[in-house]
Order: sequence, then C-alpha cells, then structure tokens
Amino acid sequence: MAEKLVIVESPTKARTISKMLGGGYTIMASMGHVRDLPEHAFGVDIKQKFNPLYTENPRSKKILKELRAAAKNADAVFLAPDPDREGEAIAWHLSELLKSSYKGEFKRVTFHEITKSAINKAFEHTSQVDMDLVDAQQARRVLDRIVGYMVSPLLWSQIAKGISAGRVQSVALRLIVEREREILGFKPEEYWNFSVILKTDTGDSFEANLFKINREAFKISNETDAIAALNAIRDGKGFEVAAINYNERKRNAPPPFTTSTLQQAANNTLGFSATNSMRIAQQLYEGLGLGSKGQVGLITYMRTDSVNVSREAQEHCRSFIGTNYGQEYVPAKPNFFKSKSGAQEAHEAIRPTDVNLTPESVEQYLDKNQFRLYTLIWRRFVASQMSQNIQRQTAVDIDNCGADGKKYTFRANAMITIFPGFVKVYDDVKKKESGDVAEVLGRLKEKQTCELAEALKEQKFTEPPPRFNEASLIKELEANGIGRPSTYATILRTIQAREYVSKDKGKLIPSELGFKVNDFLVGILPDLFQVDFTSKMEAKLDDIEAGDLQWTAMMEEFYSKFAHWLKQAKEVGAPETGNATDLLALLDQVKWEPGEKRGRKVYDDNKFFTSIKEKFTEDKKISAKQWQALLKLAAKYKSQLPELKTAAENSGFAEEMKHAAASYEKAEEDKLNNTPSEDDVSKYKTIFSAFNQVKWEPAQKSKGRSYDDEKFFKSLEKQAFSGKMLSDKQLAVMKRFAAKYKESIPDFEQLCGLLDIDQSADGGVAVQASEEVLALMETLNKVTTWAEPVGKGKRTYDDKAFFESLSKQVQQGRTLSPKQLFALKKLAGKYTPKDEE
Repeated sequence: MAEKLVIVESPTKARTISKMLGGGYTIMASMGHVRDLPEHAFGVDIKQKFNPLYTENPRSKKILKELRAAAKNADAVFLAPDPDREGEAIAWHLSELLKSSYKGEFKRVTFHEITKSAINKAFEHTSQVDMDLVDAQQARRVLDRIVGYMVSPLLWSQIAKGISAGRVQSVALRLIVEREREILGFKPEEYWNFSVILKTDTGDSFEANLFKINREAFKISNETDAIAALNAIRDGKGFEVAAINYNERKRNAPPPFTTSTLQQAANNTLGFSATNSMRIAQQLYEGLGLGSKGQVGLITYMRTDSVNVSREAQEHCRSFIGTNYGQEYVPAKPNFFKSKSGAQEAHEAIRPTDVNLTPESVEQYLDKNQFRLYTLIWRRFVASQMSQNIQRQTAVDIDNCGADGKKYTFRANAMITIFPGFVKVYDDVKKKESGDVAEVLGRLKEKQTCELAEALKEQKFTEPPPRFNEASLIKELEANGIGRPSTYATILRTIQAREYVSKDKGKLIPSELGFKVNDFLVGILPDLFQVDFTSKMEAKLDDIEAGDLQWTAMMEEFYSKFAHWLKQAKEVGAPETGNATDLLALLDQVKWEPGEKRGRKVYDDNKFFTSIKEKFTEDKKISAKQWQALLKLAAKYKSQLPELKTAAENSGFAEEMKHAAASYEKAEEDKLNNTPSEDDVSKYKTIFSAFNQVKWEPAQKSKGRSYDDEKFFKSLEKQAFSGKMLSDKQLAVMKRFAAKYKESIPDFEQLCGLLDIDQSADGGVAVQASEEVLALMETLNKVTTWAEPVGKGKRTYDDKAFFESLSKQVQQGRTLSPKQLFALKKLAGKYTPKDEE
C-alpha cells in the first residue's frame, strides 16, 4: 500500500514529527544537503551564467537510493526541510534528484515550530518550492565559491599552503585584527577620581563622588594637581546640599530572542559559544522526549532575525503571566516589537512552543546545557509580554567651596525598584540596588550642611577598547549587516578552526597567521574585503530572496568588479619591466650550481631561471612570486654578481633585494641548524640499531588510512642518515615505537636515555601526558550528550569516537601530536561553557 513520503533533514526531527502525523506517512531524513558544489573542483561555469555544477554528496549515496525507492512507491511526497534559504535549497535539490522516481507534484511543507497544531496546519497549506529563496542560497554559495577558490591561491603563494580566504569570514577577521591594533596602539592617559564620605547631624553617612568643578566637567591628569585639589576640598568652607532630584525611570520589556541576540545572551550569561548555542537550540527545536508527553519540540525555529510573535502565543503568554505572577504584571495592551529592516516578517522570534512547559517542569528530561538554554529562552519570552520595570533614582548634589576658591560639586546617587515588572522573570542589565542609600538620601534637605568624614583620591588610566568576545563580535557583524542569522556561528567557527583567531578567557585574539592573512588580503583586495561592500552584497542576497533581483544579474555585476580587482591583486608586487630586464641580464652571467635532489624533487636553479627568462621574453611579464624567487637567486649567487648592489640601487629595487638577501640567509641558517652533527649521527645510529630485532606488526587499515610501523620507521631512518635532523614530532613517534616494541629491544634502558623516556618502577614506559591534556580529558569525560556523527565527503566525523580514541592513546602512555592537541582543544571548546572551562 502506497504511503505519503515526508522528507526532513535529521532523524531527530523525523522521530518528533512521526509522533504527530500518525499512520499513513513514511518519514525519512536526508541528513542535510544531498548534493553540493564539488569538493575538489571549482564547480561553477562562469561563462554559462554562473551555472553551478552540482554533484551528489558521496555520503548521501545510500540515503538517496532509499529516498528514490520510497518516492517511487509514494502517492505523495512532502518536502519538509527547515524554513530558510538552506532548507529551501535542500528541498529543491531533493525534488531535482527524485523527479525521475516520483512523477507527481512535490509539496513543500514549512513550519516554525514542531507542535501538533503547527504540523497539521502546515500539511493543510502546502506550497511549491520557493525558487527566490533557492536562488538566494545559490547566489551565496556561488559567490563564496568564487571568492574562496580564486583568492585562496594568492594566500598560498605569499603566506602558506593550504590556508584559505572567505568572503564573509575574512571581513570578520578584519574587524578582530583592527580592534587588536587599536588595543596595541592605545596610549593610556592618566586621570584622577575623588570621593568623600559625609556625615549628617542626624548620624547618617553616605558617599559622594566629585561631579563638577565650577559647574563644569573636569579632568585632573597628574598627581600634583590631584593633591592640590584634595587639599582644597579638605580645607574648604564645608559641604552643603545644593539640589535633590527624583526621577522615575521606566524600562520596557525586551523583545524575544532572534538568532543573534540569543547567541549574544548565551555567550554572555552562560558562556556558550555560538556553535554550541545553535547545536543545543537545534536539539530543543527538533524535539526531546518528555516522558509520557512523548517527543516534543520545545522551541520555535532558531534561525530568525524577526521579533514577531503569533497572536495565539502572545495571548497564551499573557494568560500565563496573569495566573502565575498577577494581573499587575500583564500590560493593558500586548507588547509588540519592530523587527530590524530586512527581517523576514513571516518568521517568528525564538520562543517556547508552549509557555506552560516551564523550565522546572521539563528539567528532569533535559541535560544541563539544554536546560540552561531553554530557561534563557523561556524567561526572555515571558518577560517580553510583561509590564514595564519602574525604578526611582535619587540624585543629590553637594557643594563645597574649596580653599582655592573653586566650587567642587559632589553627587550621590541611589536607585530603588518601585515595581519589578519584567525583571521579575528576566533581566540582562544587572544594576545594583541601593535601598539603604536611597533612604539616607531621602532624609536629606536642601541647604542642609554635612561634615566631612573622609576625602579620597584615586589614580586611574583610560583603558583601550575591549577585545571582541563572540557575543560582541556577533553584535558588530549584525550592526554592520555582515552575514545572516544562519551564518554567525559558522563565521566564528571557521576563523578559529583556520587558526586565524584563538580564544583566551572568552576573548577573540588574532594569531600571527591571522594578522598576516588579514594584512595581505586587505592590502591586495581592499574593495572586496570592505565592511561596507560585504554588507551591500548581503542586502542584494535579500533582494534576490524577495524576488526583486535576478541572482545571475547580481553575479554578473559582482564578477565584473571582482575580476578587475583580482587582476590588480595578482600584479601587486610584480616588478616593472625595466627592473625585470636588468635582473635577468645580471643573472644570465651566473655559473649555476648542479641540480640538487631533495626527496622526490630535483631543484635546478639553471632550469628554473631559463623557464622564467623564456616566459618573460614571450609576454614581458613576471609575477610577484617569480620576482621574489629571482631576488633570492641573486642573493644566493651574489658573489658572482659584483654589479648587483649598484644595479638594484639604480633600478629602485635595493630595498626588495635587501629583504630577499635576509630571507635567503635565514633559510640557509635554518638549513644548517637542521643538519645533524657528528654526535647527532652517532646518536641516530645507536637509536635505530636498537630496533634491529623488532618484529614489526603487519600494516593495518583504519578509517580509510593505512598504518605501517615498519615503513614509517624506515622513512625516519632514511631521513636521519640523509643529512636531516628528526623533528620533535618524529622523535615522539620513535618514543611510541620504543614503548610498543620494548620487549624486542635488548638495550631498552640505553634507548630510553637517548630518547629522553622516563621509565616507571615496573619497567614500563611512562610518557606523561601534560597537565593541559589531562585537564581537557577530564572536562570531556563529563560530556553526557555528544553531537550525532556527521558525514562529509567520504569521511564521518564522530566527536565521541574521536575523543575515545585520544583518551585511549593517552591512557596507553602515548603523547598527542600538536595536531591532535589542537583538535582536542577545539572539541573541548565545542562542548564546554565558559563557566566550566
């Protein structure tokens, strides 16, 4: 019997929906995108209107086979991925790949919360795939591919192989680098604060701070003036209450969360990274088991820039507030909030699907982090529909006629809450209540005199702007129109994964590599990586989504500018024709050294020079990279080039020649330092001969990779006796081999001494894990809920399995490589809130 097929992205979402739809439906998960641009090729036909050349994801092969079989037997196919650009694109790709199996009309189903009423309503009002949303996603994907694919090679040629540039991520990096430079270049300025403790004739005492001098703002910036001011205040004609002011301050309830405000609040109050917040929010949205209630979606869709709330949810919330907190907490009219310009008004803010599901009522079914994030969302939503918070501020000004003839005005403040309003449930502005002080100030009267009990001064210095944390960077990105709700977490994750930025106590700090990448990109492509240009591109993607702009037209306009910028970028650092001619003429006189074989490559200076010379003769151009290589050749053979210095000065490349010579000399020094001495060679002979009787384990395969101890050992042996030092990482491998095969090594104690291995009391090998590694392991051992394995290409990324493999390695006394340690830190950052780090 044919059934209706429903396709969602994840198994969790499928399980939750299946409880609500009942019989007659087959619900399957696509596991995210089923096709994309190719992983190892450009995949965009620029000449054919930027046609994307999609390929099926290798990991989706089995899933697609099952989906095609199910579609072939279905009497209806409902496409139900998430209600945003990425979800719409998944729905479209599915329809394209399944149309050969299913001949009917695909029905698009969208919902912003996984509740029975929302699901039923969605299935009653199906639609077609929205190609405007699909085109916006395609434009973003193609745009990012073009920038990444064409700009990254420039980084490889100038900075390091394998690093990459990103259209939006590089702008985020720019913000972090520019802030860091502000901090590094900041010059603190000295200033002084003054305060007094005053007593009244009724026995009250209170503190006041110097507010003005001669009724004007003041700045005292050195100790001499500070002492003079303090003495003038102490020796003055006394203190008198000049003015008492009472102000009532009303604060409106905050709007419910959008993606960015949730990420900011979760980072500031819970210490969650943006990635962690979105991962947990996804779990809350897709549904969790709540005992007898079954699988329940607890929050609405978590990728949104709208603060809208449905009337139904609003009324339920107001009723809940009146019942549980009192009618005085329910405003006369519902609170409405205006979304920022360009927000998707059809979407809702992030809110609980049922306000009656209080955090306390579901706590037993949630893990610690799910509970904390749900509590944050629930409280913010309930607060958004509550009455104003009303406070009363008391400000008292006290004048002092100083001994120097100046009038010193001090001010004392106190704030008390008259009515808590929304603060009863949620407050992200922590203000210190000062009820006792307010009572004291309330008893004061104008013209009343006060006695000085103590006068104090304090030296202060202006501080640089703070480093970004994830919350403040997201706020800055949003304020500048960079990225969209679905991309903030990815932006932050990417710049950290690429090691352009590190995190220290929650603060984002650019690495040396981050500085280099930013400076290079901004230097050669200033227009592309402008904050304003990136913002305008995001606005155009929004126009495509709204149906106001054709995506191919947008790409044509972008590419015409980009191609010009890229051409200019490739010419940055290239020499003038005359300079190239002069240097080539000089190098033409050189008697070249024979070619040198290094590993599998042969480095032949003569052959390299000839190829550049022939190319220059043909097109009269030399790239920046080739020019640098020629300068290094000149530095290498400078003993044969007596006219080099004069020619460089006359042609104007003397400074470049100086840098190239310094670079060459450093490389030669490093090469010399990496050459083993006679003692090193003798040590290596003893070390490697110690393994002569080892019977090596057969080669093994794991996760597509081959591990062959004997082959690797011989490669290290070959390197050691070919004139190259072994690296610390390679010596660590030798230590592991020693531990693994110690029973077959007769002179094991001698080997331990040569390799700096500590032996335990029982004769075993103890390669002690560092305190940092042990701390990370201890933290991750507490994780109760691991992310589901994710397939990318031919590989599956399983956090739990990866951690267990590293844990086993440490328990066996084997050290972690730098790459493994970095991966372990990333894993800990993914699962550990700041307050648990």
